[in-house]
Amino acid sequence: MGPFVRWNGLAASSARTSTEIVLLDPEDHLIGQLRFRACPECRTGQILDIRVCDAWQRQGLGRELVRSLLAHRLGYRWSTTLQTRDGRAFFLAMTEETAVALPQGGPLCGHLMGRIRRTWRGFLDR
Repeated sequence: MGPFVRWNGLAASSARTSTEIVLLDPEDHLIGQLRFRACPECRTGQILDIRVCDAWQRQGLGRELVRSLLAHRLGYRWSTTLQTRDGRAFFLAMTEETAVALPQGGPLCGHLMGRIRRTWRGFLDR
């Protein structure tokens, strides 16, 4: 039996609250995790981070985490936080595979930005 995906906090009530998808091995050990925030009102989301344990990498598990997220949040516009070189290659491949853009630092709705960024954005937009 292979690893399986479990959602924690799937029904987060606030865009300020992060949600995670975890990937567990058959003995319930954490082997992968994707954290994100999503705004159901604006249908915008941000992937905060994604991790797969070294021993489990290069098996398509990161892909499975992203595909699970996209399947549960259909029609959302997504962005990511800062990416490493490997992260940029991964998200570029996922964009090509899924046809869903996953840009680094892409635009966020006001609910995901937080108070300081909203204030700064308001100042810049004047």
